[in-house]
Amino acid sequence: MAEIIQGERLTDAADIGAKNTEEYLEEALARQREALVPQEEPDEDAEGRRYCLDCAEIIPQERVAAVQAVRCVTCASKRERFAKLTKGRGGAGRVMNDEEFGGK
Repeated sequence: MAEIIQGERLTDAADIGAKNTEEYLEEALARQREALVPQEEPDEDAEGRRYCLDCAEIIPQERVAAVQAVRCVTCASKRERFAKLTKGRGGAGRVMNDEEFGGK
């Protein structure tokens, strides 16, 4: 896992472990950043305000900055609760979920 850069000698087990840990954390952070990219296109106006895809309320800038939200807290919470209720029920639950909450 530790890729040794030319001229770099990692002979100490602690150095190798630290290098492996650093690489693992970098990869994990990259995956987390990718997960934060919205899977749905956000609804934004010319001033950069983002609107909830379900209720059309303005999403606070802090929420957008923190999680790249495309839904307000209320609508996101409703969807999460519904997803937990329908987990394991097949595709029909997902279709109903989108239709019930105005998804596209």
